[in-house]
Amino acid sequence: MALLRAEWSDAAACRGIENLLFFSPDILESKEVRLRRERQAKQLCADCSVREDCLSTALAQRESYGIWGGLTEIERRALLRR
Repeated sequence: MALLRAEWSDAAACRGIENLLFFSPDILESKEVRLRRERQAKQLCADCSVREDCLSTALAQRESYGIWGGLTEIERRALLRR
């Protein structure tokens, strides 16, 4: 069971990092820029001690946007369909 967000988010590697790394900006970004941004976010998530809690929370809450637990919204939707 995922911890409540308040319990795990304080230990997240992304704490204090600007949200734009994990969420698309309001303006259109090129595919190259998006892939670079997502790669950087996923690298940060890869070594995060609460990555699994983050992903579990995102899946349970059906987060529609952003990178959570190292997965994009498209990757999370695919995981839920399995």
